[in-house]
Amino acid sequence: MALPRWNYQVFLLFALSFTASFSSLSAPITQSYTNSTPANVDPNQNSPVDRSVNIPSTDFPNGVTVDDVIIAIDFDKRDRNNGVCSNYNGGLVYNNEIFFRLSKPSEGVISNLIPFNTYSGNVHPAPTAGGYITVVLDDSAGTTVGGGTPVAGTFRPVNPLNVFDGIDPSGTWTLTMADSAAQDPLCFSSFTLTIEASAQVDISVSKSDLSATYTPGSNASYIITINNSGPDDAFNLTVNDTLPDGVISSTWTCSGSGGAVCGTANGTGNITGVSVDVPSGDSVQFTVDVTFSDDPTDY
Repeated sequence: MALPRWNYQVFLLFALSFTASFSSLSAPITQSYTNSTPANVDPNQNSPVDRSVNIPSTDFPNGVTVDDVIIAIDFDKRDRNNGVCSNYNGGLVYNNEIFFRLSKPSEGVISNLIPFNTYSGNVHPAPTAGGYITVVLDDSAGTTVGGGTPVAGTFRPVNPLNVFDGIDPSGTWTLTMADSAAQDPLCFSSFTLTIEASAQVDISVSKSDLSATYTPGSNASYIITINNSGPDDAFNLTVNDTLPDGVISSTWTCSGSGGAVCGTANGTGNITGVSVDVPSGDSVQFTVDVTFSDDPTDY
């Protein structure tokens, strides 16, 4: 004997039919890039000197823009004839000669992070001969860089890094370094550029059943659709869906439209932790086929 139609319909409408919107979700993505080609920076050798990192366009979704930039620089200032960094002599180093600039040439954006005369004094920065210090420049730091002998730590740059906010992260980023006088070189070891960018996506999720009523022991299907209205692409979304009481078996499939991709094409039981990529304007669809129990106590 079938259970009353009204009870089944109300329960399954609440369990199997809904629409949710997650408009303007911001998904931060952080990537770091390092150039570790050393340089003797001195007018007797080469000054200024450029070191660059290239950010592939595939590292960030289409349309994202920079939210935050942090740069870590490993360097030293040494007393050495002819501007060569090897064999530190131990004399005066002239820290006021140090200069660092970050630029994104394709965007025409630059920031003189450590201008000439930011540091002062003649004390060798690194604690050991032949060593280096790491200076991290971050707009959120509490103390501005400079004021004496260079020391390791995290500092706010003299000119901000937020001039890069809002630009495309992909492409070439260049650190330019210089030493303003000959003989006592700025010794560069490496730099690491860390970029945080956010994708703005408009995600909606709908779940709808394909039947108005259900009979105990019968089969049914419902559809879950995940749509991205953009403007940016959405990657690595995670989909979870728990089956309602009364379902004794279930299979599901996942398919994408346009460039959308399902991390898993099919499965059984609950949908748990399935990763999907949904470019702007595209969608993925899960079709879930279920069998209901014929035992009223299962509900």
